[in-house]
Amino acid sequence: MVADILGLSFGALVLLGGVIGFIKSNSGASLISGLVFGALIAMTTQYAASNSKAFNLLPAVVCLVLCLVMGSRFMNSKKFMPAGMVSLLSLLMFARHATRYF
Repeated sequence: MVADILGLSFGALVLLGGVIGFIKSNSGASLISGLVFGALIAMTTQYAASNSKAFNLLPAVVCLVLCLVMGSRFMNSKKFMPAGMVSLLSLLMFARHATRYF
């Protein structure tokens, strides 16, 4: 079984960010979205690493959705941390998976 260390690490970072957001500001939305997106990123990147290149579209779509959601939050708050950073990292991970797909 092939492991996508970078994809799994990004999924863990998103999950951890949701937990930290919940601890710091008691935000249930941060916890739920961090758990959901972190798990989806980890699962889809691992699935894509174990299968054909066509499956790289799955984590690319998840990363793009996360980039759009967090990019919207960044545009509203004008604060780079955490929304801008997560949006930027999601965009980079989207580009990584999209280039593997094409």
